[in-house]
Amino acid sequence: MINLSFQGAINSVGASAILVDTGVEKIVLDYGTKPREIPPIFPIPFPGKPDYIFCSHAHLDHAGALPLFEARGNTVPIYSIEPTRPLVELLLLDSVKITREEGVPLPFTKDHVHTTIKNFVPIEYRKPLKLIQTKATAFNAGHIIGSMMVFLDFGSKSLLYTGDFNTVNTRLLPRADEDLPKVDYLITESTYSDREHPDRKSQEKELVKKVNETIGNGGKAIIAGFAVSRLQEVLVILDKHGIDYPIYMDGMGKKATTITNQYSRYLSDPAALNKALEKLKYVHKDKARKKIVERPGVILTTSGMLTGGPVINYLKRLHDDPNSSLILTGYQLEGTPGKILLETGMLITEGLELQLKMQVKRFDFSGHAGRSGLFEFIEKINPEKVFCIHGDHTEEFVNELKQKGLDAIAPVANNRIFSL
Repeated sequence: MINLSFQGAINSVGASAILVDTGVEKIVLDYGTKPREIPPIFPIPFPGKPDYIFCSHAHLDHAGALPLFEARGNTVPIYSIEPTRPLVELLLLDSVKITREEGVPLPFTKDHVHTTIKNFVPIEYRKPLKLIQTKATAFNAGHIIGSMMVFLDFGSKSLLYTGDFNTVNTRLLPRADEDLPKVDYLITESTYSDREHPDRKSQEKELVKKVNETIGNGGKAIIAGFAVSRLQEVLVILDKHGIDYPIYMDGMGKKATTITNQYSRYLSDPAALNKALEKLKYVHKDKARKKIVERPGVILTTSGMLTGGPVINYLKRLHDDPNSSLILTGYQLEGTPGKILLETGMLITEGLELQLKMQVKRFDFSGHAGRSGLFEFIEKINPEKVFCIHGDHTEEFVNELKQKGLDAIAPVANNRIFSL
């Protein structure tokens, strides 16, 4: 008998953590946090020591709690696609730094992070890995560079864990692999089960139009985005559309771009990123920041939800310039400065309260499958049973899947352990 224990991401986004116990081996699928919470929320602890961990991708809501295993004295191999290891290290060390600056205690240290990183074992897409009894195979998830879906073959039955996945091609990454083996049990994210994404090509055109208008008016276009895969995608979009103004990158996106370029074989068009990088200049010091805002240009920077990072520095300098623009490239979580800005026109963060005269525009370049993409993916797989997690509307999504004849479940706090 195989037991599934859902320790996080239950009817919410964040702290993904699943234990698969075959009776012979214990396999952990992701171990993340809710990093936007203060202090961060961690998954329910697993009993005992697992035999294997599979990290679907580098985002902290899937990898942010991994050092807890080392903090508890449990050294466990962590399997992931190769770029995930350096990206997890980048994001975890940044998280430790930020929480320390905010005076928020974490249940692990920087040393635990370094030890955890040594436990990573690289695997490749579509190359089966024999565990004790189970055979595991990674498939491309299309979410960020190195993201994977995990397929577990138990012999008589099989399970697919999607992690976060995207069903459309982007300028940076190919969409999720849909050429999959037979799946009996599916564990799927459902982040956007209640809404669609706008057409990506139309978003590209609108983004470029806004940048051109801003530069044409003599302003500066500040593009805020997530460090991993989002800023790199925007960079390629700008180059593909012939933007030839000065383009700069600041914040964690610089290191994330370097890592992405080192593993460019995982991109849909490595040459496109290389070409775009020829026009890019990195910003390292405040003196340079002061200088580049004196003339029209494009600045790609973190953080994507305006929770900190260099973007705040630029907004302090440009907030009262109606010719400049702030372009947000992703989802703005409730309560974040980015969401508050969209609702009120005020930037409220880090002791600041600024009324922005800049133009503010949000675009949707999500790395998640939209509503129709989720339904199409699940219906194509047609599993015996579907477990819906990592969403704010999992129960509603489950009811819709049931109407389509699928056996679907949304784990809840008091009903989170299932036998297959």
